Formats: sequence, structure tokens, C-alpha cells
Amino acid sequence: MTGHVSETAFFFELDGARVFAILHRPATGVPSAGVVLCHALGEEKYWSHRALVGLARELSQAGVAVLRFDFRGEGDSDLEFEESGIATRVADAARAAEVLLEREPQLGGVALLGHRLGGAIAAAAAARLGARARGVVLWDAVVDGRAYLLGLLRSTLASRLALLGSAPTRAALLAAFEAGETVNIEGYGFSPGFYRELVELRLAELLSRLRCPSVTIDPSGGPDAWRESRHHVQTAPHAARRTREWLEACA
Repeated sequence: MTGHVSETAFFFELDGARVFAILHRPATGVPSAGVVLCHALGEEKYWSHRALVGLARELSQAGVAVLRFDFRGEGDSDLEFEESGIATRVADAARAAEVLLEREPQLGGVALLGHRLGGAIAAAAAARLGARARGVVLWDAVVDGRAYLLGLLRSTLASRLALLGSAPTRAALLAAFEAGETVNIEGYGFSPGFYRELVELRLAELLSRLRCPSVTIDPSGGPDAWRESRHHVQTAPHAARRTREWLEACA
């Protein structure tokens, strides 16, 4: 228990695998709303972890039940990264929402908040949940999966060149994907299936399927600040305030 917030760590199961989760809720009383947090991918998850923990605690102090969890293939959840993809993450997020509603049945529905790639996952999961999804909050969301992947490739190639003095070309890595190979990007093995899901991802298409409102929030003042500013990695007060105000308005 932290301050006036109760925090409970547990696992829930999905397709025979365990998914690690933490439920943040007011220490006393009944939560007035529920939110599921969908974290970013890979290294971006770790850069933003403390900010999302802070958000969960701030919202729960305001009377909201918040469920954080690790997508399968990341953090403390089961599966290897190579075994995961967009589809597994959407299934994880939808199941996390159901778990929160099982634990807080009085809510009737939940909002989903996603950071970076987690934004697209949150939108897809909300569409799957239908009327049980009350809203989607997007923090610096990835809007085009192919552009996002190319950015990751550019970053990993630059790092290899700086450390090793040589690196394959981006075209060579894309050819490896097309040949059915798993490619290491920033230390994570991206499978050919994950590659295909990413290049087909378009946030606008996902949002068009929603039956609930959505809002886009830039937590950092710029798309690169999460990488470059430790202040923003640790806290995002502007985005937290905007998120809380938007959730209150929706309620």
C-alpha cells in the first residue's frame, strides 16, 4: 500500500501463459472509473515506466482503479519476445480490461490508455471490447507502423555502426524479414509475423472502428523527449493532468 492507494501484484492467464499485472485502486471506498494502461514497446517501455507508474498512482488517488500489465513477451509476463506480436498484445489488453471488470464489476466499462505502440494496441482492444470500452487515451501514439519500424531500424543500425564500425543496410534487414527471418532490433528479436503486422498498422483505421471517444495527448512536448529527457521519463505532469481531466469529463 502506497499512501492512500492499494497496489496488488498478480498474474492472470491467457492461452496457457501468465500475464503479470498490478492493480492500483483507492485504499478505501469503491472506484468510480477504471483504466487499463498499455505500455510502449521494448526500450520505450523502460524509458516511460516510472511515468506510467506515477500516472497509475495519481489516478487511483483520485478514485480510479488502474490496471498495469506487461504484454506477453516483455517484462515479467510469459513468452519470449519473438513469440509475440500485435495480435498477442491486443488479446492481452482486451483480457486485462476483462480482468479489471471482474475485480471491479460495478464499473461496467473501462478506458484504455496507450503510450507509443501501446496506443494502437489500446485502440484495437477497445474496438474488440465494444460497449465495455468507455474511452481511449493516446500518449504520443505510433500512427504508422511501417514508419515506426523504419525508425527502429535506423536507430539500431546507427548504434551498430557506432559500436562496431560496420552495419548491414536497412534494405538487407527488410529483405531478411521478407525471407522469413527473425531480425534483432535494439536487442529484441522481431519475428516475420510481427514485421508484417507492424507494416500494416495504421492508427487512423483502428480509431475509425471505435464506439467510444478518444483523445490524443503529447506527454513530453515533442516526439523525442521520452528518449532524450530523463525528467519526462520519470514524470509527465501535463499529460497526467490532461488525462485525469478528460476521464472526468467522459464520466
